[in-house]
Amino acid sequence: MDISSLKIITNDTIKEIRKFDIVTPELFKNTFMTKAQEHNISIDLEKLKNDTVDITLHKVYEIEKNTKENTKLLQENIDLATTAINEQDSKLLNRVQEQMKELNRRISMLEEQVYMDELTKVYNRKWLFEKFLIDEKFIKNGTIIFIDIDKFKEINDTYGHVTGDKVLAMIAQLTKKLSNAHTIRYGGDEFLVISFESAYEKLLEQTKNLSTQLMKKLFIYQGNTFKVKISYGICEFKAGDKFQDIIEIVDKKMYRQKKDKIKT
Repeated sequence: MDISSLKIITNDTIKEIRKFDIVTPELFKNTFMTKAQEHNISIDLEKLKNDTVDITLHKVYEIEKNTKENTKLLQENIDLATTAINEQDSKLLNRVQEQMKELNRRISMLEEQVYMDELTKVYNRKWLFEKFLIDEKFIKNGTIIFIDIDKFKEINDTYGHVTGDKVLAMIAQLTKKLSNAHTIRYGGDEFLVISFESAYEKLLEQTKNLSTQLMKKLFIYQGNTFKVKISYGICEFKAGDKFQDIIEIVDKKMYRQKKDKIKT
């Protein structure tokens, strides 16, 4: 099996497991095998040795291990605090406070692992769904931008997946510069930018500028140069709006922009 097929299966697996609140190694393995079958690829996960899968599996194991350790530490602190209060032991209470600081630090690190896209260093879909949606509805008013990289498959096929990954990371970092906005890697070469503070007009102007600046930039691969272009759709939403309804709106706007480029 070639590396491109493996990446497709792994990406499909990651998308699927992000729907779950708790991810275990067993869940990852089962989902991975299911995705391999969907692509009609025969695979022995236990014998497979590849960085993409190994790193992802390691990450899942690490999150599971850290979660168990943090839960144990929290229970120990609760027991110590109860004892300290009952016995009015100020030294023991101070110890509990110090351990709680350490627990908060470890939980923050774990949260970063769970909510951060490893390649692009921006938030993932899980972060969006857990922080700003209830029953898949927005909890605040705001503006959303759907960004898609034009002809990204062509970039991968022509210049390789390493170059494609660099393009993804670069786009992610550029979108992080938009005012008071959060960038989410929605899947593959698709990004969402969401703001609950900046006005629609301001974000639209900034996105236009980002697209223009990007088209002026030349990328170099083994002496050859190429350009990266993006298409985007933008709209406002209100608290209570369904996420899927809003996504359909910005997705259609984005594809309309792609078609307009082809015509011109």
